[in-house]
Amino acid sequence: MVKCVMIQLCKCLAGVSILALHVRFCYLLLGWIGTLVVVGVQLAIAGWMVWAMIRAPD
Repeated sequence: MVKCVMIQLCKCLAGVSILALHVRFCYLLLGWIGTLVVVGVQLAIAGWMVWAMIRAPD
């Protein structure tokens, strides 16, 4: 049980680290406005995909 929890925590930490690296890379390439636009578009697409998966017929 503890091993499963530790593996899940490590996965979450890796995901947050990759997210921070992605945002930093966008900031270096595009500046704050570009980063906000890129992240906003990505969040909109992700939200639409989640909504579509919830509403999808079985």
